[in-house]
Amino acid sequence: MTQPDHQRIAVIGGGVAAHSALKAFLAAAGDTVGPTTVDLFTRESHRPYRRPSVNKDILIDGKGPEDVSLPGAVFDGSENVDVELHLSSEVTAVDTADRTITVNGEQHSWDQLIFATGASPRHLDAPWLEGRDVHYIRTPEHSTSLRDSLTALSADDNVVIIGAGILGLEAAAGASALTEATITVLEAQDDICRRILPAAAAGWLRGKHTAHGIDIRCGLSDEDISSAVAELDPAVMVVSVGLDRDISLARSAGLDVGRGIVTDEYGRTSVPGVWAAGDCVEIRAEDGTVTLPEDEGSARLLGGIVGLTMAGQETDRFLLSPPKGWSRQYGLMLNLAGATGRPVQSGQPGPSSHPSDHELVLTSDEDELVVFSLESRSGGESVVSGVTTVGRSPVVRKAKNALGMTLTEVESEFFTDGALIPST
Repeated sequence: MTQPDHQRIAVIGGGVAAHSALKAFLAAAGDTVGPTTVDLFTRESHRPYRRPSVNKDILIDGKGPEDVSLPGAVFDGSENVDVELHLSSEVTAVDTADRTITVNGEQHSWDQLIFATGASPRHLDAPWLEGRDVHYIRTPEHSTSLRDSLTALSADDNVVIIGAGILGLEAAAGASALTEATITVLEAQDDICRRILPAAAAGWLRGKHTAHGIDIRCGLSDEDISSAVAELDPAVMVVSVGLDRDISLARSAGLDVGRGIVTDEYGRTSVPGVWAAGDCVEIRAEDGTVTLPEDEGSARLLGGIVGLTMAGQETDRFLLSPPKGWSRQYGLMLNLAGATGRPVQSGQPGPSSHPSDHELVLTSDEDELVVFSLESRSGGESVVSGVTTVGRSPVVRKAKNALGMTLTEVESEFFTDGALIPST
């Protein structure tokens, strides 16, 4: 790909996707990319940090954003790439014809542009929230504010969390470590974490929360939730009911948008020279598969693909790498790989777009879990499409490599005479 004598790349957003795109671009640039200036604009006052740490290190351990920052070496640039990090810089307009963006009232030019605008917590407009101490979690400031509220409670107080997805349950686990108040989780779906966990894993995780005194109520109507809030009269509320992708700038700029900024599997948008990665995107593959990434691993993966492709290097498309995620609750690490979710009650699948047909539990005890999500293929054979694990035993380590195995191969590899083969 022919590069201009000097190019300027603008990146809107300062999360993992932006950081990964910059890191990959610098690694690939070498002598193949001419003199380049990269301007990274983020509305936040902190250097890019790991978003999952907001719910963990900052909320539970009281750390600050500087403690969870992503490696800063990428902002030093390289011999032929200068990097300028613009903190507290709000991009308010994008002009794809003139190739400019407006930041804090000033215009900046660009030759290539990356949208890494992320997403925001979905807010609820409900009368039962009025007048209460309501928290949403996305930024370090959010977690610090929630931590302050929780640590001020007594054992006579109630905490109510709306939403039993992974983030809501992480908030519940974090709250239980910070306060002796009674914690209740209210969920409209008939089970926890339907979008990303198989049923057996959801049951295992729910048991962990119950053992720590968390009351989880599922299958609730709006009226049920309203009544529960009135009954509990919580001193603190946390709302975790999903994300709204930040696509307003892209829409105003004339990019194709759906539920997110529409891209292909390489992060290319509908406008040449404009890319997108992270929670803000809706990936539409050539085979019709639609993916709505909502995890750090996917942001890192697509960001890296964008950076490499911009530098003129060939790279695998997004869907060739299975999505991966993790959650740490009560000192245990829950690891996910592939399509592990189930359809939600509306009939729409989770972020993986291919929910599993059935599942196989290899092992499940207090500190260890292995669940294979299985997908039926033509010919009647079932294939491992997702792996959910907890623990570090040899069986768990072996199971993490089972993606793509047929059920016949799983039986041969893991079982003998119907019993799980011990691994050493």
